[in-house]
Amino acid sequence: MQFWKLDHPDYDSDYRSSYINGSLAHPFGMPGVRCDVCGETWGGSRILPYDCPVQLRKHKDLTNGWPIPLEEHKRLQEKVRAALHQADYVDVPVLRPGDEFQPCYLDVPSRPRADFLWGSLGSAVVSERVKDLFESEKTNGIAFSPVVLRKVGKREAKLQPPTPSTGEPEDMMREMPLLKQKDGVGPYYEMLILSESGRPPGGDPKSICSGCGREDIDTEKRQIVMVPSMWKGDDIFFLATTLYIVITARIKRWLEDLGATNVAFRNIGTG
Repeated sequence: MQFWKLDHPDYDSDYRSSYINGSLAHPFGMPGVRCDVCGETWGGSRILPYDCPVQLRKHKDLTNGWPIPLEEHKRLQEKVRAALHQADYVDVPVLRPGDEFQPCYLDVPSRPRADFLWGSLGSAVVSERVKDLFESEKTNGIAFSPVVLRKVGKREAKLQPPTPSTGEPEDMMREMPLLKQKDGVGPYYEMLILSESGRPPGGDPKSICSGCGREDIDTEKRQIVMVPSMWKGDDIFFLATTLYIVITARIKRWLEDLGATNVAFRNIGTG
């Protein structure tokens, strides 16, 4: 069986990447944690398919992301989980430091046309026809959330990207002419990966903190490879311990037949 990493193409510059993909923001999320058990301060990068409860959107710890002590974090986890259950979300997982909620907002310096936009780690923004393809085939292991197009540039992505006055690609958005009316742009959706493979060789944690759950993984020993013994049956999933989105050959064929744009497939394992 063959597996592929779903990825962005190679761009000729960071300017081109920023110009085409923009950046995706999640204003609401769990803060990081300062753990008094393992002594680490950390936060993950999981993106959840749940809207942040409306009654909690002004909670400072859900908007600024600054780490808080472990016991405070545990109390906040329970408070947020209870609010999510009240909002009729079922099977809410145990929340982790750094978890991000919906909604999400896309700022892109050019007028987006591509089927895939890569403005965030841990997910991809996709066009409606890609979403419809996955949903029509009842693909498991993923969910879709609408993207709010917050700022969109007037110029087509095929044009040469401008260089911001600061020289920094991430500052491009501030100097671009924007569309005032976004009719005919999108819609787009965040494609959220909900499952993962078994651990790759060398990916077992050396230790797991009994307080915050942080896993200590030796990244030098971990191999970035996907082999059939790690597969749990999903067609799209994360390579465990990474943010690599992995697909089966079937998904690759669907996307190729669709003619999906701004996407690349990189071989990550065979069997």
